[in-house]
Amino acid sequence: MTSTNLLTEQAAASLAHKIVSSEQVRSIEPEAALLAKCSMFELMQRAGKAAFKILLQEWPKAQKVLVVAGNGNNAGDGYVLAKLAKQHGLDVSVTCQQPTRELNGDAKQAQSKWQEVAGETLAFSELDYAQFDVLVDALLGTGVTGEVSQTFQEVIQKINQTGIPVLSIDLPSGMQANTGQPLPIAVKADVTVTFVAIKPGLVTGIGKEFCGKLCYADLVVGNEFFSIAQGEVQLVNWSMLQPLQPRPKHGNKGTFGKLLCIGGNQGMAGAIRLSAESALRCGVGLVKVYCHESSNLSISAGRPEIMLANKDIDAALSWCSCIVVGPGLGQDDWSQQQFSRLLAHLKHSPKPLVIDADGLNILAVMADDVAVRDTLANLPALVFTPHPGEASRLLNCDISKIESDRYLATKNISQKYQSACVLKGAGSIIQSADLHEASVPWVCEGGNPGMATAGMGDLLTGVIGAFLAQGFTSQKAAVYGVCAHAEAGDRVAIQYGQRGMIASDLLQPLRAIVNGL
Repeated sequence: MTSTNLLTEQAAASLAHKIVSSEQVRSIEPEAALLAKCSMFELMQRAGKAAFKILLQEWPKAQKVLVVAGNGNNAGDGYVLAKLAKQHGLDVSVTCQQPTRELNGDAKQAQSKWQEVAGETLAFSELDYAQFDVLVDALLGTGVTGEVSQTFQEVIQKINQTGIPVLSIDLPSGMQANTGQPLPIAVKADVTVTFVAIKPGLVTGIGKEFCGKLCYADLVVGNEFFSIAQGEVQLVNWSMLQPLQPRPKHGNKGTFGKLLCIGGNQGMAGAIRLSAESALRCGVGLVKVYCHESSNLSISAGRPEIMLANKDIDAALSWCSCIVVGPGLGQDDWSQQQFSRLLAHLKHSPKPLVIDADGLNILAVMADDVAVRDTLANLPALVFTPHPGEASRLLNCDISKIESDRYLATKNISQKYQSACVLKGAGSIIQSADLHEASVPWVCEGGNPGMATAGMGDLLTGVIGAFLAQGFTSQKAAVYGVCAHAEAGDRVAIQYGQRGMIASDLLQPLRAIVNGL
């Protein structure tokens, strides 16, 4: 199933949700401008105007504005904004490395127009940044790949220490556009306005922290740009997805899947209980938990709809049509035995499978076992849901390497294990198991920091398992599961706030969400 098949027509056509590498933007932007009968300088003027509009919207009471300018086209956008702000009656200053230095190309023209209105330009060291109401970051653009110069690192550090609101133009200075990583330091913006296409680093991992609120402006060349460019990532949320189909009137419990959740070792009953209950709330017909016998009471208390087993895992595996394994599983002898029995069953009876938590940790130790890999490769659907620590074990590398390029890490896991992969975190990434050229990763734009709490991942595993059990492909189950989970978290945050959110708070919103409410 292709990306567009999952989206409503309106969402599929939205330019703001197509993410393109900085290299594509730089190479295709001139051609797109030509097609739109727009000069590159006109494009720069549009960028400055769009950024100024965002500034007025976000900080309508601001009177004193400081533009921190670099030496390239990003600085040109800043000079355009500075001129517009001055003409609007604001008190505006520009600071740069060398005020007497003449820039090149279109940026030179923008700089000249600023000088024509008697704009003030001072060196970095000549101003107290804290005296301004808003700081506009026009220091560095998407072209930066290596380490930022020491001079600019000091300026970025100064910006971050001012304590005043920051608007970054195109992306926070010092951030690697495609991964979101600092080089080695980046501006921490309150708002970022990005142009023509959203860059991958802005929407996942630490990049979301740096960019703050993300705004998008296509500069009236978006249609022309995307007639040439190839989208490399798809940004998605629940509202963009095709509504779930009505349930058949003649359906019964078996029609909607039999999900077996394996986990809940001694002292870890809560994790698998959350997976099981979220699966029920997302429409599975029957849910059974195979757990350690000491966990029976904790799992069944107050939720009689969850069936239990802990004596004969082979019988439970034969009963089900789909499996979730990992939450609360542990890594002791009991855990290893259950995982081995699962693999033995799947070798002869392939079924859709979601692996999470300690299921992934146990699997990581078996990563080089050809028989295990062959068994997994033969499954009708397979989804991994690692957090960065689990991902590092699956790829046998440091967590820092996972976070340095979350897109590559997700792709590598999918490729290595022939599975769909959800790399959890801010801006969760979903990579299809099918890595053909037309397949692009998805990034969920929903969710919030309140969801960084115990059990959220276990809940997500159950949601994805529920969609798999109801017949979704691995890609569709992962995308719908991640987006429904994020939407539930956002609804709870809107109603009660982020602090104090717990995983079970999402159960009632999940039920409403899957019913289109």
